[in-house]
Amino acid sequence: MSTQISGQRHIRRRNIRQRTARGGLRGAVAAEWTKLFSLRSTWYFLLTAAAVMGVTAACVGAVTHDAGASPADPATLATVYGVEFVVAGLAMLCVTGEYATGSITNTLQCVPDRARMLVSKSIVTAAVAFGAGIVLAVIGTGAGAAALDESASDLGQVAGQVFAVAVHLMLMSVLTVGLAAIVRSSAGTITVLFVLLLVVPTILQSIPLDFLTNLAQFLPRAAGTQFLTGDADLYGPAAGLLLLAAWTAASLTLATAILRRRDA
Repeated sequence: MSTQISGQRHIRRRNIRQRTARGGLRGAVAAEWTKLFSLRSTWYFLLTAAAVMGVTAACVGAVTHDAGASPADPATLATVYGVEFVVAGLAMLCVTGEYATGSITNTLQCVPDRARMLVSKSIVTAAVAFGAGIVLAVIGTGAGAAALDESASDLGQVAGQVFAVAVHLMLMSVLTVGLAAIVRSSAGTITVLFVLLLVVPTILQSIPLDFLTNLAQFLPRAAGTQFLTGDADLYGPAAGLLLLAAWTAASLTLATAILRRRDA
């Protein structure tokens, strides 16, 4: 009799594990994807990013028309910086929007594992940001080339720049998800992101100390610049990509640790 009861308990535990596995990360990702694209604000952010990218690239192309710049150049720094905060805003709302409306409670009831919840949001945000980055980079390259009155002569270089822009926006978006989970408010997240990307590097570079000046070169903005431009003078694009990925991983790790320690 006891053996039969033990066997039934084992079967029940196995069935629970199977249901959890089927619904686990895959189900959490599916839920996050549905939530993201059921909001009109998602489409507003993406359309705004496309408009900003096109206008910025065209303006940069017009300004550099007589400078001999290649058509891919406008799609790198100025254009990426123009849409970086727009795409980050979309990533931020994946987290802070739920805290603002109180729906984060329902999310955590459906996905009680907070690490899994954060990973699912990061996966969806990364996929959307990467896909949007491809489209935005193509728009920026086309608008810049049109303003320069040239055609893309090196498709390999252009494709590399498009891919780099998409990867950069993907990593910055996931980094923003981590910051948003830590701060939990939209205004606070944008402030922290603005300070991290712009204010802190400017302050460090303005202080006449070599240590602080060198430290600024290892912040996310400098790492992203190295990756996008392929400049090997400092530490090169590969190291820049790894450094930006490290900042992203650190943001998610800290966010996971904090989420596990506090209430929703």
